[in-house]
Amino acid sequence: MRLTRTLSGSFVVAIFLALAAANAAAQTYYVQSADYGWGNKRMDVTSTVRRLVNGPNFTVNNKNLGVDPAVGKDKTLRIVGRAQNGKTLTFTYNEGAIVNSQMFAGNWGGGGPGVGWGVGGPTLRILNANYVPADGGGGRDVTPRLHSMVRNDRLNVNVTNQTMGGDPAVGRTKKLAVVYQFQGRTNNVTIPEGGRLSIP
Repeated sequence: MRLTRTLSGSFVVAIFLALAAANAAAQTYYVQSADYGWGNKRMDVTSTVRRLVNGPNFTVNNKNLGVDPAVGKDKTLRIVGRAQNGKTLTFTYNEGAIVNSQMFAGNWGGGGPGVGWGVGGPTLRILNANYVPADGGGGRDVTPRLHSMVRNDRLNVNVTNQTMGGDPAVGRTKKLAVVYQFQGRTNNVTIPEGGRLSIP
């Protein structure tokens, strides 16, 4: 009798774990950020991963991610995903692993962070944000970074290399170009390096 109860309990635990795993796999996560590398030698590959997850499953390698930040080292891909309920999880894949693209979304419901992800999200939504040289060319996608800075439907931040996560064009003057949605209206604003972004 005791053995039967133990086996039954183990079976219930196994079923519970299987259901939990299936539920996690069924959840779709917006790619908030992604980086690739080894140790401290890592590069931001957010834009690349967002593009890749819109297609078939892909292998984690230098070719697909477009960079080799640590030559000769076994690298990892880290994807920070945000669920519809706002919770975030970090997914880590070793070089050579297969990423299940169906688990991720390259954009939020097709219109940017927060769009189409249910009622109760922030009214202020950062649809697109780029920190780029004022004279054009290059730059960095900082959409997830700014989206995470929204507090009480407001965003106030000084535009500097530090707050934008780095200098995408050393020695050149930058600017921050933002497209955002507030109370159903889409607006855009451009702030020079050293200025302050305050929206709405």
